[in-house]
Amino acid sequence: MQMKSMRVAAFFLGAALFLSGASAHAQFDVAGSFFEAYNTSSTGYGTQQKPKNSPGGMVEFRYHRTPLMGFEISYSYNPADQSYTVSPTNCGLRCGNQPVTVTANNHMIGMNWVPATKKTYGGFRPFGLAGLGFVISEPNTNDYALNSKVRISFDYGGGVDYALGSRFGVRAQVRGAAYKAPDLSILYSPTGAYMQTIQPSVGIYFRP
Repeated sequence: MQMKSMRVAAFFLGAALFLSGASAHAQFDVAGSFFEAYNTSSTGYGTQQKPKNSPGGMVEFRYHRTPLMGFEISYSYNPADQSYTVSPTNCGLRCGNQPVTVTANNHMIGMNWVPATKKTYGGFRPFGLAGLGFVISEPNTNDYALNSKVRISFDYGGGVDYALGSRFGVRAQVRGAAYKAPDLSILYSPTGAYMQTIQPSVGIYFRP
């Protein structure tokens, strides 16, 4: 519990410092979204790992000095149970292992460059995003689980903003993160392979 509180406090402290540097003429917003996380599986060293798809939520702090000079800090959360089975083509000494499911949660923190178009098209303003982040996979109490794992992620994606007024609007986007699959089971070797989490999301933003 203490580790969770420290992570959340560090995230919001960083966001506050990030926004405190905004000039009076810059534009920044805070957004909240709901998404569905779709995960790819990974295979390696006799292990086949399949994360479960699940819904989640995200908050973003975004700052644009110019259309092309935009940056954001984001935090998202979703359940991320991991299923482990032996790889049928190369299981080695683990051929007799039974399938294992480790219940877990994912905390994803992103620090991204967010370029956007200067003009809108039919009221929609497209944007892209690319950067780095961290994926913290935190298993729940389980006899077959290891400790939390932290992975560096390579983030990418894009979407559109649609203004409903001078301060509010709707944001739809698809975000992706590529990172090394977390090894959360003591009965199976790490796959050593990269996986991806894709997050189609929709939410609202607010500009103070």
